[in-house]
Amino acid sequence: MARLLFNLATVNSPFMNKEGNFVRVVIPSPLREPLIYRVPPSLRESIGVGMRVIIPLGKRRVTGVIFEVMTSTALADTREILALPDEKPILDKTLIQLSQWIAQYYLANLGAVLGTILPPGLRSQSQRTIVLKNQTALSPDTLEQKLLERCRQSKGRITVKALTRFLAGRNIYPTLERLESAGAIEIRERLSGPRKNRKDTPWESEPSSAPLQEKPILNAEQKIALEAVEERLERATFETFLLYGVTGSGKTEVYLRAMEKVRETGRQSLILIPEISLTPQLIDRLKARFPGRVGVLHSALTGAERWDQWWQIVRGNVDVVVGARSAVFAPLPHLSLIIVDEEHDPSYKQGEGLRYNGRDVAVVRGKLLGCPVVLGSATPALESYENCLRGRYRLLEMAQRVEGRPLPRIQTVDLRSELTTTLDPASEGLEARDRKKAEPRLISPRLTELLKENYQKSKQSLIFLNRRGFANFLQCTCCGHVLRCSYCSVSLTLHLKEKTVCCHHCNFRRSVTDICPACGNAGLSGMGVGTEQIEQALRRLLPEAKIERMDRDTTSRRGTHEGLIRRWERGEIDILVGTQMITKGHDVMGVTLVGALLADVSLNVPDFRAAERTFQLLSQVAGRSGRGDDPGTVVIQTYAPDHYVMEHLIAHDYKSFFAAEIALRRALNYPPFSRLVSLRIDGPKQEEVEAEAKSLAKRLRHKQSTVSAFRDRIEVLGPSPAPIEKLRNRYRWQLLVKGKQISSLLEFAGYAREIAPQSRRLRLNIDVDPYNML
Repeated sequence: MARLLFNLATVNSPFMNKEGNFVRVVIPSPLREPLIYRVPPSLRESIGVGMRVIIPLGKRRVTGVIFEVMTSTALADTREILALPDEKPILDKTLIQLSQWIAQYYLANLGAVLGTILPPGLRSQSQRTIVLKNQTALSPDTLEQKLLERCRQSKGRITVKALTRFLAGRNIYPTLERLESAGAIEIRERLSGPRKNRKDTPWESEPSSAPLQEKPILNAEQKIALEAVEERLERATFETFLLYGVTGSGKTEVYLRAMEKVRETGRQSLILIPEISLTPQLIDRLKARFPGRVGVLHSALTGAERWDQWWQIVRGNVDVVVGARSAVFAPLPHLSLIIVDEEHDPSYKQGEGLRYNGRDVAVVRGKLLGCPVVLGSATPALESYENCLRGRYRLLEMAQRVEGRPLPRIQTVDLRSELTTTLDPASEGLEARDRKKAEPRLISPRLTELLKENYQKSKQSLIFLNRRGFANFLQCTCCGHVLRCSYCSVSLTLHLKEKTVCCHHCNFRRSVTDICPACGNAGLSGMGVGTEQIEQALRRLLPEAKIERMDRDTTSRRGTHEGLIRRWERGEIDILVGTQMITKGHDVMGVTLVGALLADVSLNVPDFRAAERTFQLLSQVAGRSGRGDDPGTVVIQTYAPDHYVMEHLIAHDYKSFFAAEIALRRALNYPPFSRLVSLRIDGPKQEEVEAEAKSLAKRLRHKQSTVSAFRDRIEVLGPSPAPIEKLRNRYRWQLLVKGKQISSLLEFAGYAREIAPQSRRLRLNIDVDPYNML
């Protein structure tokens, strides 16, 4: 673990000679260093590490968190804390230490870490509003006139923040002071933020809507896994377990029993899941086992809901907290067990802002607390399984499904031999025009036959295609022009129902006809296939069946995803079509058939993890089949049936896949045999970004070649344009820094942060242990 930021031995240095009580405060902002404030005598008995404070910052009042209490400081002058908004700390000692570790490991400032940890309601700062008092400018000063005129246009009231944006690059504060002194304006200040939750208000989490079921009897493998975890719980010591169990092996029941053991001792548990909105079944089971004592944290909650949940957790009113990635920071005062379900899922890696990995942070938090951490998966990340082989984690295996149910039978369909025409193309709109006379079927004859049989038997089917929309892009059949996003270097996806094309990166949309903007001919035609097109094809194939689609387009409104899943569980849907959303944790007994279309698409992504992710994704979707009394069947439609991923997938053999993939990683010196840091520069002008990336690479290579600590330990790859070179109207170039020792790698990347530009025009984004290489 990296050295923590604040070495308390330096606090009492002889150079710090100003007596009194002081605190080091972190505010959720990009400031590099914490701020030091004086504690007024009236607050010295109440102050403590982890407490929120209201402090003056410039002309504002903001909320920060105390990270250190000091007896002295070398500063000649310090400002005073204004108030304590709470009676107790909102972050305990472990969360303070965890924040410091994250800042060092992910090369971020503490303010960014704090902004990620705290819900929005706890990050309040004052809002300053200008109120017009005198309609006439007092002087011919141009800036004064502009300020007053803008205020008049805003009906006599405007925030300082809005005025600063309007006059970007101008220092307006001296002018505001002159106008306020002359009586032309009044500046009013209010500290924003939701109301505090009243302590005398009883609180209970929403009760489960599912009927209480009798606990299942554990099989031998479940008992062994549970006993290993319970042994660590009794000793209250840290250890990381990898619970490797095939789909349907009963991992969730092991989690629940372990959490019940924790509750018996008056302690608390935390369980992380990839996307909480997609797993209402788990929430039901938790609320049934821990009625009224389950806290839920995730980004879909409103600000008030997150505020209330946070305070209930701080006060110890819950036994279990469940949530997505950011719930790893839940302020549980007696946390004694951490579980990370589907630990391999890429959703645990934050892609923007503070680029932390929730799974890895969970392990570090467990180490700081001295409590066991359980990582569960049917398809573990290669790094996690390798950690077991190296003795860093303890492997717990569950190779059998509960009640002896068989794993589904998997068969492949070779799309290279599918030369017959597609199922009837759409009879209207763009897709029907100028279609190719012979193209691969969307749904193969074998899968078509099985779908009809399954429907006739009143069983449920799942169709997986990891591409939403109707067609991947629109291309003119006359001139070849492709409709592309104005802000990203990607093609626009056709959504036929809305009659629009959309960028799935920045959400840019535009209406569309069949007229090509390049040549003016009526030649635009949809190319490729998406879930919307598959849904239409299935409705023509089985017009009597109840067919629904689950992707980001159909579940964008709050509550729609849960409603869809509930209907799916009740058997009200015969065929569900969806993207990878349908692969995450659904346990529906009626599903006996799964079809995966274009299953090898993800193999072609320019990423060294492409094979691993494909195996994981297809294994997970296959595992949705055959969880009830009837055996399951899985059909994988692919252009690469001979690929080693497909070979090991059909055999349900993760260990053989691991052996093949780890050999390639070793030969190429990729993780887990090395560590990576991605350095990505982005900006609005392509030439500027390219020049800065090349300059940074040159300076880094010089550093690497001249410093002995880096010469044999660091490798600099690039620079080159990112695979998606333009994203949200900013061009992107990237370098990869590779090394064996994470300490040397972080030091080298830290040097890059010091010498690289940081401005609104050019930004350097540092990603330690990157997952998304696009």
